[in-house]
Order: sequence, then C-alpha cells, then structure tokens
Amino acid sequence: MDISQDKYSTSELENNISSKKICLIANGESILNFELGEIIDQFPNVGRINNYSLDGYNKNIGSKTDIWFNGANQNLKKRKKTAARIVVLIPASILKEKGQNIHIRVERRLGISKSEYEMPSYSDMERYEKLCGVIRPTTGTSSIIWALENFQEIFIHGFDFFISSKAHYNDSAIVTWLIKKGIMKKGHKHDMGAEKIYIESLIQSGNIRQLTELL
Repeated sequence: MDISQDKYSTSELENNISSKKICLIANGESILNFELGEIIDQFPNVGRINNYSLDGYNKNIGSKTDIWFNGANQNLKKRKKTAARIVVLIPASILKEKGQNIHIRVERRLGISKSEYEMPSYSDMERYEKLCGVIRPTTGTSSIIWALENFQEIFIHGFDFFISSKAHYNDSAIVTWLIKKGIMKKGHKHDMGAEKIYIESLIQSGNIRQLTELL
C-alpha cells in the first residue's frame, strides 16, 4: 500500500513532532508497503538499526540518520558515513565476559575509535533484560528501551516480529526466499515471542507508538 502526501497535513505533523521525539526505524520488509520517507525526515531524531540501507529506499524510510544503533555483531557492515551519534548495544553476558576488552572488538568492527561511540554499561544492559524479561534481547528491542530513557515520545516502524517475519527489506531475493522457506535461520539466539509481548505492552500502555498512527 502506497501512502501519498494527501493522507496527512503539514500542520498535523508540526503539532506531533518536537525535539524530544524520536522515530526508530527497524529493518523489517513491511516498510516496503509504505512511503513514509517525508514523515520520517521531519522528525528531529531518527534512529536506525544495524545494517540499514537508504539508497533506493528514501520514499519508504527517508534519508536522514541521527542515531545509529548497532550490536557490533560479526556481520555488521562498516559505514563510510556514520551518524552523528552511535549507540552500541552489547548483550550483558558478552560485556561481563569481555570486560573492557570489548572495545577492541567494537572498534575493529565499526572502524572507529572508542571516543566516537557510546555504549551502555553491563549494569544498564542487565537492567534492560529485566525490563523486557528477555535474556539477550535484539538490538531493536534494546534501542527501544534506550529511547524510553532518553526521549519523551517514541515512534517505531519496521519491527516485523509483530507479523512473525524475519526477512529484511534490503535482503536479496535469494536470502528472502531462503528465510521464508526456513532454510536460512535468523534471530535464533533471541526470544522473539517474548520481545513481541513486551513491545506490544508498551504500545498498549502508550509508552511507544507505531509510526503509521500519524497517517
């Protein structure tokens, strides 16, 4: 479904967007069903996750990135142009195991120095796990919890565990087919069902909102 500009008004957007708001864009393939780029780019803070892509997807998810959330995972792609703010979300168990040596891995995988990113502490990440009731939550869920503690209003888009999809919008056709056939496994280290319940509870309580509510 394409969303054209006449579905919303400029005044409505201006009333709904302030500097204390953030829009978190995940990588679910459902974002291809909407053209929300203009709405997203009007947010003063836009956060994106792990291996997001912008080229070719501006109509769907906009063009600006203010915060890059990532887990410094093995498959993370280095970026020639990084966001103004980088938040690295490492699971508590890994932080406990690696200690300060974790920065060696993060610097190598991101291609930047320690001074260029921020990383919640072991106690912070342990607290995140207790809040969501999930051991080793995904970067997406961790970014939502981080946002709840740093912004007053949070909008989310493209978090597809709501529809039980593990494919990403920028996966190749072959990768998408392999995932849907169950041949390639994604997210097997995470309890997606429990994360879904937690995020849905935040939506129900009004702590976060889905971006499509602005339409």
